[in-house]
Amino acid sequence: MNLEGLLTYFALLAAALAIMDPVQRRALGLFIPKWLLPGSIALALTLLIFRDMPLGLRPPFGWPLDLVRYCLTLGAFVIPSLCAVLAWSLWYSARLTLSNMPKLEAFFHTALQQGQFDEVERILLRNHDRIRRMPTGAATTLFQPRMVRYFIESHSFMHLELLVNRAFLDSLKNRFQAVEVVTREMLTAEASPIQSAVVATYGGIEHLVYTSQEKELIESTFLNPDWYHAANAHYPLIITAVNKIQSGELDAAYNRPDENYLARQGVSRRSRCPVYLAIKTEVMAIERAIELGNEKDFYISDLFQILQKVFEHSTFDVVATQTCGPRADHTPYSYLIETIASDLESLTEEAVRQSVKTSLASGEEPKPTQNGIILLRMWSFSICLLMGKPGHIDPALRDQIVDRYFRFLFALGFEPSEIVFAGANRPDNLNHWRRPLLKELRDGLRNPGQEIFTTLHSVFRSLDMGKPFIGDGYEWLRTQLPESFFPLQSSSR
Repeated sequence: MNLEGLLTYFALLAAALAIMDPVQRRALGLFIPKWLLPGSIALALTLLIFRDMPLGLRPPFGWPLDLVRYCLTLGAFVIPSLCAVLAWSLWYSARLTLSNMPKLEAFFHTALQQGQFDEVERILLRNHDRIRRMPTGAATTLFQPRMVRYFIESHSFMHLELLVNRAFLDSLKNRFQAVEVVTREMLTAEASPIQSAVVATYGGIEHLVYTSQEKELIESTFLNPDWYHAANAHYPLIITAVNKIQSGELDAAYNRPDENYLARQGVSRRSRCPVYLAIKTEVMAIERAIELGNEKDFYISDLFQILQKVFEHSTFDVVATQTCGPRADHTPYSYLIETIASDLESLTEEAVRQSVKTSLASGEEPKPTQNGIILLRMWSFSICLLMGKPGHIDPALRDQIVDRYFRFLFALGFEPSEIVFAGANRPDNLNHWRRPLLKELRDGLRNPGQEIFTTLHSVFRSLDMGKPFIGDGYEWLRTQLPESFFPLQSSSR
């Protein structure tokens, strides 16, 4: 090594730094001490100066002059080379420590400004067990929408993995915003753990693989009532769905018959519909809370609010029905309406089952909890909404939905086994559930319009009176509601 060689090394190093983009330079500064490479060059230069300087001093320890010159030359070459290898090793290992953690926020900001996140992903992956200790400012920057979107599109769900940790979640400046960004991006992504969980439960992609990692993530977050409540995770679900509907961009396609949206084979269009995914995620979260007996507020009313928006934007085209045949009522919007109504029924049914289990243990009669009352209310509101306004849904489909509601009401009083099977211990009736359901129905029918009368008459005429619990339930209902709600000839069987 001579002075020319050292200058060449310095020039190459400067050129390499010059062609690096700002993100790469920030990454180097994150892990490589600023003094390392300049210090190695300065030390090598010092050795060369001592080698060539005519000092007139004798070599130490009686070493030959040629050996001393050789060692100085070798040191001038080895020291910069070893420091370069060390610098590369520090960058490659990308180990975050207490000393470089404070630099993360500036690094993340540079990545956002440049729109380059490859290096961010590499560093986070290499520090999976340490990034939960990053400073609050860096953690908040990490959850910027563009960065979250890049990771999810790369099928990396590190952000959700971070949010699983309650201590990390609580350390964020705005944890609700972080949860909102991650949830919204997963709902609109081509693939995500939310999509996998919904499809694995309800179908929509024929050969989907729901990985153990995705399942663990979902069960630790959206299917964990404590996390779901603390993170306010319901909010991005309903907001994403409502915003998508209110934008109007779905109206043209979602008001046309679409068999692919309903498909059970292949890849259905609903498996990538953010509205459908949001609805089903909320349903799964509420169902898990009911199963675990968690009585926190899980915003069951979200389902009714989404139904309202879908119903407002849904239109029923009689001409399309005549042209396209019996499946014309199954537009994506009408499918979503039927789905929410069915979900409210199934959630209420699950709540009834849980109350029966509790009653068997306590010896008391089955009765609804606070969440059970809310379910009865939202289901009743939904039924009254569907009956009250014409032109939004096929009347035949509407009548099917309303019919199921009354079958449930009648079964509560006269055939509980239609709802819950508890063997020899099954209750004779579920009147503690029937009374509040009837109350909610009465409240919803307080100011009925003509369309409600028309719908009720149509539904009551088509009841299957051959089943005793329906016949008995109908006769009981006639004593609870005004006579005008019933068709004139409805009593004949």
